[in-house]
Amino acid sequence: MNKDQQNEAPRGLMAMFGGISSKKTNETTTKKTTTTTINKKEEEMSSSNRRGGGAMKTSRKERRSLALRAQQPGRVVTVTSSPVETKKVQQMEDDDIAMGGTGKKQKKKRFSPYNSRQRAQHVQVKQSNKPIEKIDILVGGFAPGSEHNVIPYLQQKSKKQWIPLDVKVDQGQMLLSVDGPTIAHSIIRLNGYIYGTQPLQIRLFNESTSLSGFDKNELPSNLTPKKTSTMDTLRDFLRSRWNAEGHYLNLDDMASDASLKKAQIRPPGANNASPTVGPALMKLAGEMFENVISISFANNRFRNVQQVSTMTQFLPNIRNLSLENNVITSFSGLDAICGSGKLKHLRELVLRGNPLKESEVKQRGDNRGYVRNAVKQFPSLELLDGELVSLSEEEKQMIQKTRRILPLGTQPFFFDNENSQKVAYEFLTRFLQLFDTDRATLVLIYDSTATFSISTLLKLRNAKKKVRGRQKQRLMEDDDTKMSWTDLNRNLTKNSSKSKHLYSGPEMIGTVLQKLPTTIHDLSQPKDFIVDAFQYPLGINKTVLQVTIHGEFKEADNPLPYSFDRTFLLLPAPSGSPAATMGSPYSVLSDMLYIKDYCSITNRIGSD
Repeated sequence: MNKDQQNEAPRGLMAMFGGISSKKTNETTTKKTTTTTINKKEEEMSSSNRRGGGAMKTSRKERRSLALRAQQPGRVVTVTSSPVETKKVQQMEDDDIAMGGTGKKQKKKRFSPYNSRQRAQHVQVKQSNKPIEKIDILVGGFAPGSEHNVIPYLQQKSKKQWIPLDVKVDQGQMLLSVDGPTIAHSIIRLNGYIYGTQPLQIRLFNESTSLSGFDKNELPSNLTPKKTSTMDTLRDFLRSRWNAEGHYLNLDDMASDASLKKAQIRPPGANNASPTVGPALMKLAGEMFENVISISFANNRFRNVQQVSTMTQFLPNIRNLSLENNVITSFSGLDAICGSGKLKHLRELVLRGNPLKESEVKQRGDNRGYVRNAVKQFPSLELLDGELVSLSEEEKQMIQKTRRILPLGTQPFFFDNENSQKVAYEFLTRFLQLFDTDRATLVLIYDSTATFSISTLLKLRNAKKKVRGRQKQRLMEDDDTKMSWTDLNRNLTKNSSKSKHLYSGPEMIGTVLQKLPTTIHDLSQPKDFIVDAFQYPLGINKTVLQVTIHGEFKEADNPLPYSFDRTFLLLPAPSGSPAATMGSPYSVLSDMLYIKDYCSITNRIGSD
């Protein structure tokens, strides 16, 4: 190893391990790189002169070129860089050293770690960067056992790329060391952010000051931003409105808040409000408070909720929402926070003080439509304006399925009094059992003036070939002929005669009933039936009981069910009448049967 190599090797090793070259070594290197002795060119030029020709040309080059003049025997020329060249070299050093960059216009050469000169230069340039400015931050408020996730949480929320210089954990507190005021400030402003179930306590650590609480006035000048940003102002505003114990965010009357006024920030609902403030508030609230249960936007003059609609994304666990005393005129103003998957946990809604409620009550005469429209928008709603939503689960499901609000209230069953209910159940139980098993006996309970008719709406079944004219009349006269439900359809829009297929008297009714298909009504499934019954006067000293049943039945030889509605008018059975003889307290004055393709009870209610 020659002397130059001996000097060069230690310098390279020192650079690789963080050492700095000595002044003597740097001077030697500079001298070597700026002093050049050229012998090869001299031999080539001498050979060319000996061959003859071009002597005048060579002498001109010697006069123009300092390098050619340096080729003369015994001469050593020292080249000193000009200020312009020095500047170019400095730019090269400031460029991407790792990839050998020499500027945008020059092609970069890949850095080789095996070249001692490049390696030393690369390490030396990295060492010339700004020295580390260590700043200590004290973090508290995290639950025991969750220390390992605090650093990733702070890295994510600060939205900066950084790694801790040092971390110490003791007695539920973490002493975090970071590099530079920029990173420190991005972490300190996360004070009050919810980590797990409680807010973090983050402040600058100073051994000479008390460790209790965080005060912005304690920050040194290098950690205090020259101008508070809009996002920092919004963070402070949200901290002042947050109730950690109740998981409650109070955003009432934001336009009157002193901190927002001072920062000249117009919140949602204010005149000329910025469209970005509302979404920013919701996003920050989702970052700072991960479990917001209740939120209030009262007294903000909202015409709609468009500007705060991102709460459905960033605050998905809201259970209680107040929009009290705003200027929302219709439920369409709430569309931005309604829909599938939005506020699916909402339990309580407050809308009083809005023109919306007044217009709904005025339109329908009561608050029925108001309540049902609220349930239609928010299916999980249980409290509206502080009052229980008195809707059955069936009605809620019907509202969501049909998206319709019926003009009248619906109930699974309706009876005007207990006596009507008792008579209706007793009558229907006996009648339907006889209708399935013994229709000949059933004829006895029809009054002498009774009428019977059937109407059908069957489109999904394979109907038999239509029978017309005299052939149909012959089938009617044949006692052994069985008839389908559609054969007796009393459709007044198609039949010119209103009396067609309207059967009167027990004898005619009995004949028709026995020609109908055999049926099965499963009375052991009460959920498949809905019954209404009420009494009303008919003439002088006569009371009629109207009984209506909605349900389903099957034919004996067909497993597919039908849906049906059947309405009876019942009179007290006269003494000595066939109905009284067989033990029935009532006789049938009218029997109207309506049969249609099968649909569930819920769908049938929504379509009626």
